[in-house]
Amino acid sequence: MPETTERALVLVARPTPSGVDGRSLARLAAAVAARVPGPVRVAHLDQEDPSVPAVLDALTAEAVPAVLLVGLAVPADRYLTTWIGRAVAHWQASSESAAAGPDVRVAPGLTGFAADAVVELSAEPGDPVTVSAGGFASPSWSVLDVPDRHLFVCRGPRCLVYGAGATHRALSDEAKGTSTQVTPCGCFGPCNLGPLVVEYPAGSWHTAVDPARARELVRVTARGPHSDGDRVS
Repeated sequence: MPETTERALVLVARPTPSGVDGRSLARLAAAVAARVPGPVRVAHLDQEDPSVPAVLDALTAEAVPAVLLVGLAVPADRYLTTWIGRAVAHWQASSESAAAGPDVRVAPGLTGFAADAVVELSAEPGDPVTVSAGGFASPSWSVLDVPDRHLFVCRGPRCLVYGAGATHRALSDEAKGTSTQVTPCGCFGPCNLGPLVVEYPAGSWHTAVDPARARELVRVTARGPHSDGDRVS
């Protein structure tokens, strides 16, 4: 693939507890791409795919010489910026493609730019609220459907880099049509042992769960803590 002389922009989002608005994120990326000469990509710090290292691998394959990572947080989020740097450092230390990869930099926070935008918006009339109040308390949200087994998969910053996205997909696919429920979560703590899966009500902690192990976890019956399937390295 021919090398591009332009620097790529990677917009790094950190989802809220309720997720991320993928369509709005895609529209932002498209709007930025229409105004800059180089490629524009989207990455996620945690919860969602693709991760920062995955996008850097893809840009390396495209022979992009330089990358600027932009944390999408207003006001600037030190956690987001710090973990973007850690994800890049991990990629540089562990990825086989990193040695031939681009020069990677992290942009300063968006606080100053956002302040200008908010001032401009203050002159706008705004949109009226037209949504129905009924959507705040749907009857379906009063139904308590307790599963036989509940698997919580960590999708925090480290676990996502270690492959939690593929683990989560494997768990969810295997659990379809069963009495096992799969729920993504934030950081559980022992990050170096990820991807981590915690099983309820058995109380088992499963470490380094790759997709094959994830499918096995759904198939087997619930087991107690410290089962022989757990790994600690």
